[in-house]
Amino acid sequence: MTFDIVAGREAPLRLSKAILLYRGGGDAAFATVHEIGLRGKAPLILEGKALTPGAAVQLALDLAKNAKRGGFVPECLLYLDGDTMAWWVPPARRHIAFRTTELGAPERGEVVPHPGLVFKVDGRRRWHVWAVAGAARPSEASPLLQAPYFNVYGDGGICTGNVSLPDGTTAERIEAWNQAFFGSFFTHPNVQGKLVTYRGGAMKFWRDMLDGRHAEFPERVLVSTGRTLADVLAHRESSA
Repeated sequence: MTFDIVAGREAPLRLSKAILLYRGGGDAAFATVHEIGLRGKAPLILEGKALTPGAAVQLALDLAKNAKRGGFVPECLLYLDGDTMAWWVPPARRHIAFRTTELGAPERGEVVPHPGLVFKVDGRRRWHVWAVAGAARPSEASPLLQAPYFNVYGDGGICTGNVSLPDGTTAERIEAWNQAFFGSFFTHPNVQGKLVTYRGGAMKFWRDMLDGRHAEFPERVLVSTGRTLADVLAHRESSA
């Protein structure tokens, strides 16, 4: 019995060997490689031998030949590990829209200044955002500030509501995630404490922003989270 995998226009790939991976405490790992036999028509894993480091490296190289090739890394990409990705959005003027009568109409949107932002998303579509001060690309030591937006929780988690989320957590999907965020309607504050430090509170702040009272984003209103970029990328946030 054979198991064939067709890879593009190349000849079918046939089951050749099996690799068993063993893990113990800490980082202990051991692997064995096994020939494949048959019991009737069913494949059977035969007795194996240790997978040597050299053989493991060669296997990785062989697999890499068929892997998707990399490319230039965009400056906005801060972190990529498996299906977890973090990126930076520099401060700029962008459109923002609200759906709340407390800001003067059922729906209201304007182009206003925004602070620098750090987004993080993973394969389970857990989506977070924080603000950062200044216009320089954040480093691991950069302090994270509460993103000043409605629908964002105190831990940075984004309440997506009925927003259509993009697929994928790769660099080429960053702009799609940005559009999903800035193209949504913001409806109400989700934090328990202060969203911003502003006389009159968050509603007054965003009313003034929409009215054009601030030519630049006033970073003094941003609230500290007490965490750095390294903290959240190391998954040390309490509500990961």
